[in-house]
Amino acid sequence: MSKGSKQDKLSYAYELYIAAPAARVWDGLFQREVPLPFMYGTKLTGALRKDTPYAYVGEGEFKVVDGKVLENVPGEKLVMTWSAHWGEAENADRPSRVTYQLTPVNDAVTKVQVVHDDFDGETATYAGSTSAWPIMLSSLKSLLETGVAMAVA
Repeated sequence: MSKGSKQDKLSYAYELYIAAPAARVWDGLFQREVPLPFMYGTKLTGALRKDTPYAYVGEGEFKVVDGKVLENVPGEKLVMTWSAHWGEAENADRPSRVTYQLTPVNDAVTKVQVVHDDFDGETATYAGSTSAWPIMLSSLKSLLETGVAMAVA
């Protein structure tokens, strides 16, 4: 956890290395319309173009998280607003922001950096998201390296 801006908004950063090419990691992160086991089985919907909406949709078409794409450099960087809806407290939080950055280390290894920031303090979204990012990204790593995602629920 670190202070993220001049206004002392909280920020959370996590990075890991995945033994897979950047294109495969990108596809793993942002496949759409299929259940993503590392994202609690939700499906990512939306075109992932700048200024377009997206959502992680769970059972019964429930939008667990939604927002708007702020920037997309395919295969390298995706920035999006993040509005959590998995509980009443999270529904009351203002949208935060998530930035995914993929950096090839070589042809077979990718550095993945996720920065989740623009929180108004230790909100419910901050608590839920920052506790979930390590297991979700570790599950993605397991999925891409072994073919089997870790259980996240």
